[in-house]
Amino acid sequence: MSGVLTEFFGEFSNWDSRLWRTLLPLWFWPGYLSKRYLNGHRVPYVPPLRLYLFTSVLTFLLFSSLFSNNVVVNQPQDAQSVAQQQQVMTDVKQQLVEQGVWQEDHDLELFRLPFLTLAQQQAYNEKMQQLANQPKLAINKFFSLAPQMMLLFLPLFALMLKLLYWRSGRFYMEHLIVALHSHSFILHMLAAIVLLQLAADYSSWALLTTICNKLIWLLLCWIPLYLFLFQKIYYQQGWAKTLLKYVLTITIYNSMALLGFISLLVLSVLWA
Repeated sequence: MSGVLTEFFGEFSNWDSRLWRTLLPLWFWPGYLSKRYLNGHRVPYVPPLRLYLFTSVLTFLLFSSLFSNNVVVNQPQDAQSVAQQQQVMTDVKQQLVEQGVWQEDHDLELFRLPFLTLAQQQAYNEKMQQLANQPKLAINKFFSLAPQMMLLFLPLFALMLKLLYWRSGRFYMEHLIVALHSHSFILHMLAAIVLLQLAADYSSWALLTTICNKLIWLLLCWIPLYLFLFQKIYYQQGWAKTLLKYVLTITIYNSMALLGFISLLVLSVLWA
């Protein structure tokens, strides 16, 4: 990671004009960069892989820093607050027991993860107890693994596009370019949303808070619309067919992302 950052800041002065020529269409013109790149217009823009790698590293460093700094451990509480929290935990645990997720074994409460073996489950619970007073370790591990997980998703996402558009005659690499640009866009928007939310939370100026909240709402609406327009503009198919394939893409990808997120949580605990 340090090597990538060194390369990024070392070359920034050499391609800062290319950076802005890349960012503006990346944010506002769905599919433009991918079409230009595949048509041979590559010099004026940051290459898709480099753009994604730099975006991923900086975005997850931002997330890791913000989430780690907002973790509060062992905050003093009065007796009434402790009693209320214990009651809430008891109610939640009772619901989990009824659903078969939470089990009590030899007076040891275990949060069961069905995809773990018994030995892995025991190691997971032991690690959870160790990290109870040091949650930053797990958070830092999560955000160090997240870029690697997303990098693995890129070829899978490109393969999914290849299967959905197999009659288009496009090569796998063309779909991979789409994956790189679309994921770069998503990370940029998520970083902007996090920063705007941070500004809204800490601002004492009501107007600024309102503006930030409205911008967050606009970005949350722009992300799915942008991705839909990306597929429509890039693959040049009808609106109905594009909408159907977009829904399939989002459904499959969200399922993959959920499995990846759960896996990251478990690995972050086990490897912290």
